[in-house]
Amino acid sequence: MTTAIRSNNRLDVLLDSSAELFSERGYQAATMRDIAKKCGMLPGSIYYHYPNKEALLVGVYEEGVRQLSERVQREIARATDPWERLELMLAAHIEMIVEPTAYASVIIRILPDDVPSAREELVRLRDKYEVYLRDLVGALPLPKDVDRRLLRLFLIGSVNHIPVWHRPGGESPKQIARQLTRVFRRPLQVKPRESK
Repeated sequence: MTTAIRSNNRLDVLLDSSAELFSERGYQAATMRDIAKKCGMLPGSIYYHYPNKEALLVGVYEEGVRQLSERVQREIARATDPWERLELMLAAHIEMIVEPTAYASVIIRILPDDVPSAREELVRLRDKYEVYLRDLVGALPLPKDVDRRLLRLFLIGSVNHIPVWHRPGGESPKQIARQLTRVFRRPLQVKPRESK
């Protein structure tokens, strides 16, 4: 599936409106007619930019990944220590999902398996973003027996679940990221006792 490049105001409005409706109603319930109405376009005009609803969802995902990636890049560039870079990445990710934009909600709520016809593209976009976490976890000074893939999966699963329990006025994204980093860092630096 190919997606249009965000290059004009009409496309911006289309993507923003689509993200809002997908976030509010879910992918299945948001119709192309509803999206066209929300963004002030004729239903047929959407097809000038995207051939179908699945391609439009991919366009929304792509924009969400772009926004999140830019935010993460900006944050991790501020540090050189691997643990601090991980903490900054987690804080940026948490900020985006607990103070969600419609794009972040779509990325978190609409899973690739929910839309089989777009699954391959959605997984590609998700994986493109998760490279940051893979590289950051790969740079951590960890014991050799620590499975970095599992650590990365635990981290992303934990972080993506935060909107379920987080309440406004509670811990800030930076506080959560700091604690989450500590939870993983301290036990991993303690050498396990040899079993007898």
